[in-house]
Amino acid sequence: MPTELISSIAGSGNPFAVPVAAIIGVPIYIRAETMIPIGLALIEKGMSTGAVLALVIGGAGASIPELTLLSAIFKRKMLAAFVLTIITIAVAVGYLANWLAL
Repeated sequence: MPTELISSIAGSGNPFAVPVAAIIGVPIYIRAETMIPIGLALIEKGMSTGAVLALVIGGAGASIPELTLLSAIFKRKMLAAFVLTIITIAVAVGYLANWLAL
């Protein structure tokens, strides 16, 4: 991917980069161990550290396989609350990381 594309969409200059990364991370099944080299490559391409953290937390906290399993146990409201909690935590940590990086 071109560096300019990543830095314009998910760089520190875009205030929506962190929530978008958190939401994109939820449907993707990402193991934290495999995300380390991918995250480093994204940071080198211009993605903000907070957006990478939000992507990792969103993907590790809730993924489609996990939500499929949890849907057998939880009702829809509880499942929605779970996903919303994961996204909220991912966004909060992402913004905090960006703030600390200033």
